[in-house]
Amino acid sequence: MSVKRYTFTVHGYVQGVFFRKYTQSSATALSISGFVQNLPNGNVGGEAEGPPDKLEQFRQKLEQGNDMSNVQKVEWDEIEARKEGEGQGYMKASSSEKFSIARSHY
Repeated sequence: MSVKRYTFTVHGYVQGVFFRKYTQSSATALSISGFVQNLPNGNVGGEAEGPPDKLEQFRQKLEQGNDMSNVQKVEWDEIEARKEGEGQGYMKASSSEKFSIARSHY
């Protein structure tokens, strides 16, 4: 199974509207690993890793947003996938913490 990894930044009205929880729930439902966090500029960012077809569905979920958010755009950039065991299992799909809400950057 091929695995890809992306960084993402979601622009718009996405803080204070449970967008991080929505992102985590969407990722968990798709068996995507990674994290999401609030950024100091009002955006939400993170990383996502998993099968390409699931990542595409996840990207679409980010673009759609939840009922309370107003997503203006999503930046989606591929980065190198982690090697087996890298990051102490943090990004591994078999990790008990598949997709986390990380502390804010500020």
